[in-house]
Amino acid sequence: MIIDAHAHIFPDKIASKAIAGLEQQYGVNACDEATVPGIRTSMQAADVDASVILSIATTTAQVESINNWVAEISTDAPHFIGMGAMHPEYPDPDKEIRRMREMGLKGIKLHSEFQHFYPDDECMYPIYEALTDDMVLVFHAGDEVIPVRHVHTTPDRISTVLDSFPRLKVVAAHLGGHRCWDEVERHLVGRDLYLDTAYVFPIPGHEHITVERIIDIMEAHGYDRILFGTDYPFRDQGSEVANIQGMDIDDMHKALVLGENAAALFNIDTKGT
Repeated sequence: MIIDAHAHIFPDKIASKAIAGLEQQYGVNACDEATVPGIRTSMQAADVDASVILSIATTTAQVESINNWVAEISTDAPHFIGMGAMHPEYPDPDKEIRRMREMGLKGIKLHSEFQHFYPDDECMYPIYEALTDDMVLVFHAGDEVIPVRHVHTTPDRISTVLDSFPRLKVVAAHLGGHRCWDEVERHLVGRDLYLDTAYVFPIPGHEHITVERIIDIMEAHGYDRILFGTDYPFRDQGSEVANIQGMDIDDMHKALVLGENAAALFNIDTKGT
């Protein structure tokens, strides 16, 4: 069982424009078209059984329409696992998160570099409170832009959120904070949260961490709290699966990372996959 816990797709009519904007923002090239048909083809080729779909609302007006679309495509369960969108300035997060539950969405993704917030700012607390202990919160953590810009979601700020909301189910993407590896080890390793592997493995031009250090962080944090993620369409799912399978760790730990941890966290019914 393989579950990609960090993937992005868009409605067909906006996918090309959305990807072009992200390519310009981050100076990278997508490897696929980031549509429903595109990821289905990718998953089949990579033997990925399910993908967790993460969406980001850059304005409050986008929140409900994004959630409606994600809920619609997530009827193809267990292949698509929908995560809702939320915005820091959305007027009634409790009401919308209750609606997400009713639609079967598993939680939300927040991206501070697009949404311009600090995760430990108390203005964010109503959102965390609305998630209670059944919904998952995925933070974009660290940042990939070069030259380095100001980073909002740093490991120490995520740690503060964990202190204030100990029952919150938190995923810190990009192994806890892209290019913040020392801080990840200082503030997050060993704490009660998940780290994902999205956009972490070194490739030419993006060699910010070695595979050996990735293994060190995984082992220190605990393999039962690591999620396989690709950041599709910005990393190829098949290549990222191969990265995990090629790591010098035992098969039991590979199985946890590749799918078992995500199945438990997102309460994914894997029967029939």
